[in-house]
Amino acid sequence: ITAEEPFENLLTQGMVLKDGSKMSKSKGNVVSPEEIINKYGADTARLFILFAAPPERDLEWNDRAVEGCFRFLNRVWRLIYTSKEIISKVSGEIKYSELTKVDKDLLRITHSTIQRVTSDLSERFNFNTAISRIMELVNAAYDYKDKEENINPLVLKEAVETIVLTLMPFSPHIA
Repeated sequence: ITAEEPFENLLTQGMVLKDGSKMSKSKGNVVSPEEIINKYGADTARLFILFAAPPERDLEWNDRAVEGCFRFLNRVWRLIYTSKEIISKVSGEIKYSELTKVDKDLLRITHSTIQRVTSDLSERFNFNTAISRIMELVNAAYDYKDKEENINPLVLKEAVETIVLTLMPFSPHIA
């Protein structure tokens, strides 16, 4: 009997550890997913698990890191909320000849994020580094908004859209 496998390869994940030992009901060191989801939301739980360690390595559970992921998602939400008035009224294409150095820097980071997240997801399954790159773009977008008095709304719009689209595989509900 011959059968075709539905997938080309198998990606197995490491164990989840708490206080240095494998999480187990018998050891009484289990973290309830319902608790995390009720307190922080499913997106935070997903983001933490994917960000905390590469998939092939063991993951040490860390409540403070869960809170950090929750704060990051809140930063994303605030960025989008505070940018929506600026970017909702613009249309058209970016005129590259009219960009300032600061505009070009944000665009470079935006395009680099797209390339690196794509590579991290499709070639290496490095979810943690992909999320890290999105975090860098969020920081750059905040810096751009804070530094530049005459921001280019099209440049900011491209950065914000990139954040939402690249965050979608990790935190689909907020995206």
